[in-house]
Amino acid sequence: MEAFEQEVALGAGARLDRLAMLIALRGTAVASPDESPDLDAELARLEALADDFGGGTAGELMGWLGIRGFRGNPEDYYDPENSFLNRVIERGLGIPITLSIVAIEVGRRCGIGLVGIGLPGEFIVCEIDDPDRFHNPFRHMSMSVAEVTALVRRFVGPGSSLTPQMRVPVHPLGIAGRMLTNLAHIYSHTDQPSELEWTLRLQSMLPGAHPGVRRQHVATLYRLGRFWDAATVLRGLMDDREVTPSVDEQEADEAMLTQINANFN
Repeated sequence: MEAFEQEVALGAGARLDRLAMLIALRGTAVASPDESPDLDAELARLEALADDFGGGTAGELMGWLGIRGFRGNPEDYYDPENSFLNRVIERGLGIPITLSIVAIEVGRRCGIGLVGIGLPGEFIVCEIDDPDRFHNPFRHMSMSVAEVTALVRRFVGPGSSLTPQMRVPVHPLGIAGRMLTNLAHIYSHTDQPSELEWTLRLQSMLPGAHPGVRRQHVATLYRLGRFWDAATVLRGLMDDREVTPSVDEQEADEAMLTQINANFN
């Protein structure tokens, strides 16, 4: 947790590979407590992948990912391990955002500049030096603007278009936020409060985290019987001068704090 917080504190200097791998290692530690993976050793596996690829164009990288065995996992799309970068490297199975991270980080190590693009319904990449050259690691293909527009229409509707806002690159902290949102959704809907708790805690460390994330964290800690931690998080939210709650939210926070404090009597 501390290493993730330190990486987040770097702001624009935060590294995508470290953020994604720290999320993965936390998830792995909770799911498999007997394992003790090492961050540097896991990052070295990205170096090995880059050595294996050896360099080339972004289009060639897409083909190599397919040959190397990286693919989507539609049969079990909501398996949390699809969001853990270490497991994606091990199994070759992922979802669009984690496969894009593999492409971005292997590419970076081989002199190919790629950035993430968060389309509605699917995450892809484009080239830094030529933003009209898109690539889809999930589908192992390069895409023209017209093909990306067609992909958008598949998810949004036939009258939609590829807007300038959709084309804005997602920075590393934003990608980490999307990964954690995906995991929080999975753990919430599969009723796994222990896993949801660490996910919400990491989400709360990101700049601009919505107060609703912190309130969900409080409720999850309370459900786990961690009343002191729940009170600490809630008091921090109530004392945060950058958060302006509505009257209803303020009353709900005060009622929740009273409910938590009743467990200390």
